[in-house]
Amino acid sequence: MNSAAQVAPHRPEFDRFLFTLIGEDQNGLPLSVVSFLARMNLDPWQEAGTLADLPAEAAARRLACSLDTLTDPVLRRDITETLILRLLAQLPRRVTGAVKAPVAGVHVVAAQGPGTRIQTIIFIASTLVLIVGAQILAAHRSAPMRPGLAPGPPVLTVPAQTPPANSGH
Repeated sequence: MNSAAQVAPHRPEFDRFLFTLIGEDQNGLPLSVVSFLARMNLDPWQEAGTLADLPAEAAARRLACSLDTLTDPVLRRDITETLILRLLAQLPRRVTGAVKAPVAGVHVVAAQGPGTRIQTIIFIASTLVLIVGAQILAAHRSAPMRPGLAPGPPVLTVPAQTPPANSGH
């Protein structure tokens, strides 16, 4: 079995980014980027490489979405566009200064909390229940029902045969 070090070797150019402090949790313990990514079961150096290869806005959105998973209220409060840009500025970039431009939408993504996710899930579930209920109701209303008959296979009736009338022969 290969170790993580063999699959994704340590890349020192990402150390400045990975060992940057995100903040302190409610117990006063520091959380660095490397610790945060490891807690998410991501290879920190591989994720840093991915972020470095992305355009600035896409990297900011990706990092903001990752940081949105933090459950500690003190750390969540400190997640801002400024923090995200400060973290991304520590990454080596092909274009210098690319992360200094304001990133549209990062603050909105970072500001969404668990309550927003729960509301979204409830909305989606309610919509699905309404759609399924409407389908069941439509199917029930379109089924012909005759009073006194239980639903089942259709009953075929054969008209009674009457002998032809004599035409005067």
